[in-house]
Amino acid sequence: MGRGVVLAGFLVVAMLACLRGAAATEYVVGDSRGWTASPNITVGYYDEWAANKTFRGGDTLKFVWNGTHNVAIVSKEDYDNCTKVISVFYGGEAFSVTFPTDANGPSYFISTVDSDCENGQKLAINVVSSASSITAGALSGLVLVLSSIMAMFMN
Repeated sequence: MGRGVVLAGFLVVAMLACLRGAAATEYVVGDSRGWTASPNITVGYYDEWAANKTFRGGDTLKFVWNGTHNVAIVSKEDYDNCTKVISVFYGGEAFSVTFPTDANGPSYFISTVDSDCENGQKLAINVVSSASSITAGALSGLVLVLSSIMAMFMN
C-alpha cells in the first residue's frame, strides 16, 4: 500500500514536469528597457536580447513603450530596409502578439516612427512550433508511466 502511494506521487510529479515544459511564455521585448529607440538602445540591441531565448508557438511578445512608438509586423525585406509600412499598431503603451501553437519560422517587427528602425528599434526572431515539444513531453510522460507500472509488477 505504501509503495503504491509513493508511486502515485511520483507519477503525478512526473506528469506535471512534462506539462510545465509545454507552457507558453510571455516575453516583454527588451525586458526593463522595453520597446524604445536610441539613445536608450544601440543598433543590434534587440538581436542581442533575443539571442539567448527560444520562442515557441503559443508564446507572447509584449511590446511596452513610453512616448511615441509603434510596432509593425513586417516581411524580411521590409525589416532589412526599414520600410515604412502602413499596417502598424499605435496607441496606448503596449501591444502584444501571441504566436499560434503551430507557428514555425521567422517573424519581423519594426518601429516606423522617424528613423527609429534605422537606429535599432527592430526585432527579428525565429519561432519554433510547440507541437513537437508537447509531443516529446507526452512521450516522456508515457515512458515514465510505463516504467513505473513495470516496476510495480516486478516488486
